Amino acid sequence: MKDHLEALSEVTSRGADFTAFRKFMEVRVAHWDALWEEYTKYRWARLRMNLYCGKQRAFANFFNQLSAPKEDEGQRLVVAYGAGRWKTQKGTTPAPTTRTYKECPRRFATIPVDEFRTSYTHHELGCTPQREEMEKCQRSPEEIAKYGPLTVEQMERSAKVRGLLALVRTTPNGYNRMEFANRNLNAVINVKTCAVLERRPPEWTRENFVRQSLKVELYEKQLEEVVGGRARKPRKRLHVIWSQFVQGAFAATTVPVTATAFDF
Repeated sequence: MKDHLEALSEVTSRGADFTAFRKFMEVRVAHWDALWEEYTKYRWARLRMNLYCGKQRAFANFFNQLSAPKEDEGQRLVVAYGAGRWKTQKGTTPAPTTRTYKECPRRFATIPVDEFRTSYTHHELGCTPQREEMEKCQRSPEEIAKYGPLTVEQMERSAKVRGLLALVRTTPNGYNRMEFANRNLNAVINVKTCAVLERRPPEWTRENFVRQSLKVELYEKQLEEVVGGRARKPRKRLHVIWSQFVQGAFAATTVPVTATAFDF
Protein backbone atom coordinates (compact mmCIF):
# COMPACT_ATOMS: atom_id res chain seq x y z
CA MET A 1 0.00 0.00 0.00
CA LYS A 2 2.90 2.36 0.63
CA ASP A 3 3.95 2.35 -3.03
CA HIS A 4 0.39 3.06 -4.20
CA LEU A 5 -0.09 5.92 -1.75
CA GLU A 6 3.26 7.48 -2.63
CA ALA A 7 2.34 7.39 -6.31
CA LEU A 8 -0.98 9.13 -5.61
CA SER A 9 0.70 11.76 -3.44
CA GLU A 10 2.81 12.94 -6.38
CA VAL A 11 -0.23 14.05 -8.43
CA THR A 12 -3.23 16.23 -7.63
CA SER A 13 -6.61 17.02 -9.15
CA ARG A 14 -6.58 20.66 -8.06
CA GLY A 15 -6.03 23.52 -10.42
CA ALA A 16 -7.12 24.27 -13.97
CA ASP A 17 -4.24 22.56 -15.78
CA PHE A 18 -5.76 19.86 -17.99
CA THR A 19 -2.44 18.04 -18.44
CA ALA A 20 -1.94 17.74 -14.67
CA PHE A 21 -5.52 16.55 -14.20
CA ARG A 22 -5.14 13.93 -16.92
CA LYS A 23 -1.95 12.66 -15.31
CA PHE A 24 -3.82 12.44 -12.00
CA MET A 25 -6.58 10.35 -13.59
CA GLU A 26 -4.06 8.02 -15.25
CA VAL A 27 -2.26 7.38 -11.96
CA ARG A 28 -5.56 6.94 -10.14
CA VAL A 29 -6.84 4.38 -12.64
CA ALA A 30 -3.54 2.49 -12.54
CA HIS A 31 -3.70 2.04 -8.75
CA TRP A 32 -7.48 1.94 -8.32
CA ASP A 33 -7.90 -1.87 -8.23
CA ALA A 34 -5.27 -2.36 -5.54
CA LEU A 35 -6.67 0.44 -3.39
CA TRP A 36 -10.24 -0.76 -3.79
CA GLU A 37 -9.31 -4.30 -2.82
CA GLU A 38 -7.56 -3.07 0.33
CA TYR A 39 -9.98 -0.36 1.49
CA THR A 40 -13.07 -2.58 1.19
CA LYS A 41 -11.78 -4.78 3.99
CA TYR A 42 -13.53 -4.68 7.34
CA ARG A 43 -10.66 -3.18 9.31
CA TRP A 44 -10.69 0.05 7.28
CA ALA A 45 -14.40 0.52 7.92
CA ARG A 46 -13.77 0.00 11.63
CA LEU A 47 -10.96 2.57 11.60
CA ARG A 48 -13.15 5.14 9.86
CA MET A 49 -15.94 4.57 12.36
CA ASN A 50 -13.52 4.92 15.29
CA LEU A 51 -12.23 8.17 13.82
CA TYR A 52 -15.76 9.52 13.42
CA CYS A 53 -16.69 8.56 17.00
CA GLY A 54 -13.51 10.18 18.30
CA LYS A 55 -14.35 13.44 16.53
CA GLN A 56 -17.87 13.43 17.95
CA ARG A 57 -16.54 12.85 21.48
CA ALA A 58 -14.08 15.72 21.09
CA PHE A 59 -16.87 18.06 19.97
CA ALA A 60 -19.15 16.90 22.79
CA ASN A 61 -16.49 17.45 25.47
CA PHE A 62 -15.68 20.90 24.14
CA PHE A 63 -19.29 22.07 23.84
CA ASN A 64 -20.11 20.70 27.30
CA GLN A 65 -17.50 23.07 28.73
CA LEU A 66 -19.26 25.99 27.04
CA SER A 67 -22.63 24.94 28.43
CA ALA A 68 -21.36 24.80 32.03
CA PRO A 69 -20.77 28.52 32.91
CA LYS A 70 -24.36 29.79 33.19
CA GLU A 71 -25.30 32.37 35.75
CA ASP A 72 -29.05 32.15 35.21
CA GLU A 73 -31.30 29.47 33.72
CA GLY A 74 -33.22 32.20 31.88
CA GLN A 75 -30.17 33.05 29.82
CA ARG A 76 -29.40 31.50 26.47
CA LEU A 77 -25.90 30.82 25.24
CA VAL A 78 -25.16 32.53 21.93
CA VAL A 79 -21.95 31.72 20.04
CA ALA A 80 -20.30 34.38 17.87
CA TYR A 81 -18.44 32.28 15.30
CA GLY A 82 -15.55 33.87 13.44
CA ALA A 83 -16.34 33.46 9.74
CA GLY A 84 -12.87 33.86 8.30
CA ARG A 85 -11.23 32.30 5.28
CA TRP A 86 -7.57 31.52 4.80
CA LYS A 87 -5.27 29.28 2.83
CA THR A 88 -3.61 26.36 4.59
CA GLN A 89 0.16 26.72 4.53
CA LYS A 90 2.40 23.95 3.24
CA GLY A 91 3.40 21.50 5.95
CA THR A 92 0.58 22.48 8.34
CA THR A 93 -2.43 20.43 9.40
CA PRO A 94 -5.77 21.91 8.29
CA ALA A 95 -8.29 22.60 11.04
CA PRO A 96 -11.78 20.97 10.88
CA THR A 97 -13.50 24.32 10.43
CA THR A 98 -16.39 23.13 8.26
CA ARG A 99 -17.33 20.33 10.64
CA THR A 100 -17.03 22.64 13.64
CA TYR A 101 -19.34 25.19 12.07
CA LYS A 102 -21.92 22.47 11.33
CA GLU A 103 -21.77 21.05 14.85
CA CYS A 104 -22.02 24.42 16.60
CA PRO A 105 -25.53 25.45 15.37
CA ARG A 106 -26.90 22.06 16.42
CA ARG A 107 -26.27 22.93 20.06
CA PHE A 108 -26.32 26.72 20.36
CA ALA A 109 -27.64 29.81 18.65
CA THR A 110 -24.74 30.70 16.35
CA ILE A 111 -24.03 34.10 14.78
CA PRO A 112 -21.36 34.09 12.02
CA VAL A 113 -19.22 37.23 12.30
CA ASP A 114 -16.78 38.46 9.68
CA GLU A 115 -13.25 38.31 11.12
CA PHE A 116 -11.91 41.08 8.91
CA ARG A 117 -9.23 43.09 10.82
CA THR A 118 -10.27 41.60 14.18
CA SER A 119 -6.93 39.93 14.89
CA TYR A 120 -4.93 42.97 13.72
CA THR A 121 -6.69 45.42 16.08
CA HIS A 122 -5.79 45.54 19.77
CA HIS A 123 -8.87 44.81 21.85
CA GLU A 124 -8.01 47.42 24.53
CA LEU A 125 -6.15 50.20 22.72
CA GLY A 126 -7.92 49.98 19.37
CA CYS A 127 -4.64 50.45 17.48
CA THR A 128 -2.96 48.21 14.90
CA PRO A 129 0.25 46.54 16.12
CA GLN A 130 3.24 46.62 13.82
CA ARG A 131 4.79 43.64 12.08
CA GLU A 132 8.09 42.35 13.39
CA GLU A 133 11.08 41.21 11.35
CA MET A 134 14.24 39.36 12.21
CA GLU A 135 17.68 40.69 11.46
CA LYS A 136 18.64 40.35 7.81
CA CYS A 137 21.66 38.09 7.53
CA GLN A 138 23.64 36.40 4.78
CA ARG A 139 24.54 32.74 4.61
CA SER A 140 27.67 31.37 6.21
CA PRO A 141 30.85 31.08 4.10
CA GLU A 142 30.38 27.31 3.86
CA GLU A 143 26.79 27.68 2.61
CA ILE A 144 27.80 30.44 0.19
CA ALA A 145 30.46 28.19 -1.31
CA LYS A 146 27.92 25.37 -1.66
CA TYR A 147 24.66 27.17 -2.54
CA GLY A 148 25.70 30.71 -3.40
CA PRO A 149 24.84 34.01 -1.65
CA LEU A 150 21.30 35.19 -0.98
CA THR A 151 19.87 38.08 -2.94
CA VAL A 152 18.39 41.16 -1.29
CA GLU A 153 14.85 39.94 -2.00
CA GLN A 154 15.59 36.53 -0.45
CA MET A 155 17.03 38.10 2.72
CA GLU A 156 14.01 40.39 3.07
CA ARG A 157 11.63 37.48 2.60
CA SER A 158 13.42 35.29 5.15
CA ALA A 159 13.50 38.12 7.70
CA LYS A 160 9.72 38.43 7.81
CA VAL A 161 7.99 36.53 10.60
CA ARG A 162 4.55 35.36 9.51
CA GLY A 163 1.73 36.54 11.77
CA LEU A 164 3.91 38.09 14.50
CA LEU A 165 2.68 41.51 15.68
CA ALA A 166 4.03 43.74 18.45
CA LEU A 167 3.38 47.14 19.98
CA VAL A 168 5.47 49.55 22.06
CA ARG A 169 4.18 50.71 25.45
CA THR A 170 5.59 53.37 27.73
CA THR A 171 6.19 52.24 31.32
CA PRO A 172 5.57 54.53 34.33
CA ASN A 173 9.34 55.06 34.50
CA GLY A 174 9.36 56.50 30.98
CA TYR A 175 10.92 53.52 29.24
CA ASN A 176 9.55 52.00 26.05
CA ARG A 177 8.75 48.31 26.27
CA MET A 178 7.84 46.10 23.32
CA GLU A 179 5.04 43.58 23.82
CA PHE A 180 3.98 40.90 21.38
CA ALA A 181 0.28 40.91 20.58
CA ASN A 182 -1.85 37.81 21.05
CA ARG A 183 -3.77 37.74 17.78
CA ASN A 184 -6.08 34.93 18.87
CA LEU A 185 -7.12 36.84 22.00
CA ASN A 186 -7.68 40.01 20.00
CA ALA A 187 -9.79 38.15 17.44
CA VAL A 188 -11.99 36.45 20.06
CA ILE A 189 -12.73 39.65 21.99
CA ASN A 190 -13.28 41.73 18.86
CA VAL A 191 -15.57 39.10 17.32
CA LYS A 192 -17.64 39.10 20.49
CA THR A 193 -17.80 42.90 20.37
CA CYS A 194 -19.03 42.83 16.77
CA ALA A 195 -21.75 40.33 17.66
CA VAL A 196 -23.04 42.42 20.58
CA LEU A 197 -22.96 45.81 18.84
CA GLU A 198 -25.82 46.83 16.60
CA ARG A 199 -23.47 48.20 13.93
CA ARG A 200 -19.96 47.08 13.11
CA PRO A 201 -17.20 49.66 13.85
CA PRO A 202 -15.97 51.52 10.73
CA GLU A 203 -12.34 50.42 11.18
CA TRP A 204 -13.41 46.77 10.86
CA THR A 205 -15.34 47.14 7.60
CA ARG A 206 -13.97 46.23 4.20
CA GLU A 207 -15.27 49.42 2.56
CA ASN A 208 -13.06 51.61 4.77
CA PHE A 209 -9.91 49.52 4.34
CA VAL A 210 -7.77 51.41 1.83
CA ARG A 211 -4.82 49.00 1.63
CA GLN A 212 -6.78 46.10 0.16
CA SER A 213 -9.69 46.49 -2.23
CA LEU A 214 -12.20 43.65 -2.03
CA LYS A 215 -14.96 45.10 -4.20
CA VAL A 216 -16.94 42.63 -6.26
CA GLU A 217 -16.87 45.01 -9.23
CA LEU A 218 -13.18 44.21 -9.75
CA TYR A 219 -14.08 40.64 -10.73
CA GLU A 220 -17.20 41.31 -12.81
CA LYS A 221 -15.29 41.21 -16.09
CA GLN A 222 -13.70 37.89 -15.16
CA LEU A 223 -17.06 36.37 -14.17
CA GLU A 224 -19.10 37.56 -17.16
CA GLU A 225 -18.06 34.67 -19.36
CA VAL A 226 -18.64 32.11 -16.61
CA VAL A 227 -22.05 33.40 -15.53
CA GLY A 228 -23.33 33.99 -19.04
CA GLY A 229 -22.06 30.74 -20.52
CA ARG A 230 -24.05 27.56 -20.98
CA ALA A 231 -23.21 24.07 -19.89
CA ARG A 232 -22.87 21.21 -22.32
CA LYS A 233 -26.00 19.52 -20.99
CA PRO A 234 -29.27 21.07 -22.20
CA ARG A 235 -31.55 23.08 -19.92
CA LYS A 236 -28.74 23.89 -17.50
CA ARG A 237 -26.76 27.06 -16.89
CA LEU A 238 -23.51 27.65 -15.09
CA HIS A 239 -23.75 29.54 -11.81
CA VAL A 240 -21.13 31.13 -9.61
CA ILE A 241 -21.35 29.81 -6.06
CA TRP A 242 -19.86 31.85 -3.24
CA SER A 243 -18.56 29.50 -0.56
CA GLN A 244 -17.92 30.62 2.99
CA PHE A 245 -15.01 29.08 4.87
CA VAL A 246 -15.36 29.46 8.61
CA GLN A 247 -12.43 29.77 10.93
CA GLY A 248 -12.28 27.64 14.04
CA ALA A 249 -11.84 30.39 16.64
CA PHE A 250 -15.04 31.72 18.11
CA ALA A 251 -16.27 33.49 21.22
CA ALA A 252 -19.28 32.66 23.37
CA THR A 253 -21.49 34.93 25.40
CA THR A 254 -24.81 34.71 27.23
CA VAL A 255 -27.74 37.04 26.64
CA PRO A 256 -31.22 37.09 28.22
CA VAL A 257 -33.78 35.44 25.99
CA THR A 258 -36.50 37.92 26.84
CA ALA A 259 -34.37 40.99 26.06
CA THR A 260 -32.83 40.01 22.72
CA ALA A 261 -34.46 38.35 19.73
CA PHE A 262 -32.53 36.56 17.02
CA ASP A 263 -33.69 35.50 13.57
CA PHE A 264 -32.35 32.17 12.37
